[in-house]
Amino acid sequence: MNPSYSHELSLYQIINELSPKTSPLMVNFSIFQEIIQGLMECCREQAIQSTLWVKLPANLPGKIEIEQYYQEGLADRVYDCSIGGQEPSNYDFSFSSLGINQVVLEASSQLQREYFFLLLSPQFCSLIVVQETAVSSTEESPWNKSLKLISTFVPEVIDRVLQELKQMVTILDRTPEELTANAVLTFPFPSQIQTSLLTSLFQNQLKQLVAPATPMIPMREIDSKLKPSHELFGSDDDFLMNMTREMGVPLTNMKTALRLLDSMQNKREQRQRYLDLLKRECDRQNLLITGLQEFIQLNHPLDEKDKTVRLEDSVPGIVSTYQAIAEEKGISLGYTIPAGFPAINCPNAWLRLILHHLLHNSLKFTKAEGRIYVQSALKGQTIELVISDTGVGIDNSDIPHVFESFYRGRNAISPELAGAGLGLAIVKQLVQRCGASISVNSYLGKGTTFRILFPIASV
Repeated sequence: MNPSYSHELSLYQIINELSPKTSPLMVNFSIFQEIIQGLMECCREQAIQSTLWVKLPANLPGKIEIEQYYQEGLADRVYDCSIGGQEPSNYDFSFSSLGINQVVLEASSQLQREYFFLLLSPQFCSLIVVQETAVSSTEESPWNKSLKLISTFVPEVIDRVLQELKQMVTILDRTPEELTANAVLTFPFPSQIQTSLLTSLFQNQLKQLVAPATPMIPMREIDSKLKPSHELFGSDDDFLMNMTREMGVPLTNMKTALRLLDSMQNKREQRQRYLDLLKRECDRQNLLITGLQEFIQLNHPLDEKDKTVRLEDSVPGIVSTYQAIAEEKGISLGYTIPAGFPAINCPNAWLRLILHHLLHNSLKFTKAEGRIYVQSALKGQTIELVISDTGVGIDNSDIPHVFESFYRGRNAISPELAGAGLGLAIVKQLVQRCGASISVNSYLGKGTTFRILFPIASV
């Protein structure tokens, strides 16, 4: 018997329970909008007509893609959802009074902190849900808020979501008649996605992610822009050669999988294996692109007032954004940050990035029932920040190389655990720029501890 979610509906929970192998990602609204833009661009290129159900922040820039899609006559229906008592997404759909429907959903504390984009078409169906983390740092811009993203293409899961959404619709005079009928769709759910459509989807997602990472820089500025890269990656020629190789491997694997998918003789199990390979290699490509974006941001000038931070003001909020992920993996995540410590010489943005990479690694290599802990201590004219875990540990032969760019230790050989190889290199560069130092101790099968000594900021 299927559980009922209607009284306290959570789309995130439905996907998570019906697709237990689907892993959530930590994103922000900027990435959420880029994913929507990629999907809309693919639908326009392929001239796919669809029905959209959306619940989006009022001023999400990505809504322009939906408006263009609608103007081109490709959206049969758009259901713009809001929670009872909240304003809808405030689209500028003044060019037509037909096809755009304001839908009011019953109040739900879970759904209130969730946003979704649901696309239904005969060619494919897709649902993307983001959920605001329970605790967010008050210092964060709303658009930099940490979100948990989960998505699905599985027809059975999307059908269940549609049924639950329909039960949550508040019947008003303006409620579309079709939402009061038994049938939700006028076409059957697609049983498979065409290879050409998959290719277009992947290409558009990569295009959306790569575009922000390649700004045009005047030639006279290039030398000064690249100087920090010598410290982080050695020579720029070596870095570019390594990056080209790293980006080429996932693309080759994706092309191979697409070619194999194109063969209709493949059994269901084989097709699923190729689809899993595509997803894994796309994730790997995204990690590389994210690493490049962070590398570029290292060269951005800092505001003088943002060059120091108190750990007690920042660390609790950063750690709390990972609590939900830790709970889902069955990992205990905690911290002890005493109050009253002096400020350290480190910009808040850099501290957030340092902790992001270290916590991400700990969560990746720590199994269920494991423990991750963040703590700090005052040591003379420095403050020590310690991030420890009970994960799989690092082999002794790998420890001297863990901060090298593109280096992956023995524990990262598994495709599921392989990252971009840039995270710890960026951490070391940020730590050194703060005038701090970082060390690592690790034992196989017992865990890893990173220790950072930050200089106390001068008054």
